Amino acid sequence: MQAVFFEKPGAPEVLKIVEVPKPIPEKKEILIKVFAAGINRPDLLQREGNYPAPQGHSKILGLEVSGCVDSIGKGVKDFKTGDKVCALVNGGGYAQYCKVDERQVMHVPKNLSMYESAAFPECFFTCWANLFDRGKVKKGDKVLIHGGSSGIGTSAIQILNYFDIENFVTVGSEKKKKNYVKKLVLIYQLTTKIKIFLMF
Repeated sequence: MQAVFFEKPGAPEVLKIVEVPKPIPEKKEILIKVFAAGINRPDLLQREGNYPAPQGHSKILGLEVSGCVDSIGKGVKDFKTGDKVCALVNGGGYAQYCKVDERQVMHVPKNLSMYESAAFPECFFTCWANLFDRGKVKKGDKVLIHGGSSGIGTSAIQILNYFDIENFVTVGSEKKKKNYVKKLVLIYQLTTKIKIFLMF
């Protein structure tokens, strides 16, 4: 299969298409035929040589994908060949095929395109895990979000507003405060549930 790879860190020009073996899904793993892959800051940092892939993760860039289930390993019960899915992966997304633990996969939401589905797992899964799995946030709580105009920040705002949880947001410039975060609030018409602060 083809994959995007780099041998030495650097600017985008170091990226090249290479031939690599097609992964084989192991127990409880899914092999996804990739339709689209998200681009995240860790991908850029890794390409620049500032963020090595964690041990056991693929050296191929790409942390989130959408596509169709190509094959499944033993013990996979919630997915079948041909299912449209998106996933948060341990690297390997910039390739024609990517294998992933089934716990990191979900069916593509009906209201999202395949392109959109490749762009939300990293931020939204991270926010969900930190807010609800680890943080045990519930209605009535108040949440402070630093970096409110970032991908993680805007994802957290949307999730908290959906569950009617009051949130306070910091941003690093007046421009971000006026132009981006307030637009996000207006889009969701939830101006009473968010307070935005400028923080340098």
